Amino acid sequence: MVPRKAVIANVTVAVLLCAAAATAVLAQEADKDQQKAMEAYMAMMAPNENHVFLANFAGDWDVVTNAWMGPGATPTTGQGTYTAEMILGGRFVMMHYNGTIFGQPFEGYQVIGYDNIKKKYETFWIDNSSTSFYLTEGVRDQGGATLADTGLWADPMTGGSVKIRDEMKLVGPDAFTYELYMTQPDGTEFKSLQNIAVRQKVEGSE
Repeated sequence: MVPRKAVIANVTVAVLLCAAAATAVLAQEADKDQQKAMEAYMAMMAPNENHVFLANFAGDWDVVTNAWMGPGATPTTGQGTYTAEMILGGRFVMMHYNGTIFGQPFEGYQVIGYDNIKKKYETFWIDNSSTSFYLTEGVRDQGGATLADTGLWADPMTGGSVKIRDEMKLVGPDAFTYELYMTQPDGTEFKSLQNIAVRQKVEGSE
């Protein structure tokens, strides 16, 4: 007959071994989860071809602006410039517009990025004509040259919001256009703004 103390000792050893094995398994699972979390985080933060697309807008640009007060109105033409640069490791393009719209000085900043989680482009805009933040999001077309956004902008006429749609299109390496469409109460939309941007030539270049 096995002594009681020996049985207790054996049971204790077995329990400890099981606990150690369970702890090792849990540690391995935790390591795997941590590795997966790290891989997901690295994939989320990594710039990709969508961010490379944004780099096309970096640089200095001369801009002709056409603005419409309403459907059928005669456009008012103004001049301006864009100064744009890639920021935060090539993840966003920050663009500064300075010029005139409707004969008044107009200045604004926009930041465009691509959200790897949402798989959408997002645009943030502020300017000296309001105290509002303007946010839109969208995708590129299949051809890869046009970024189409939609969103809700503050409406100073009603104090509410208005649905907008915009398109930013590359026209070769040295030109792009931006068009903004506003939705009216009856659901129809009209073009309210068009920017035609041409890259400024570097002094001494052909």
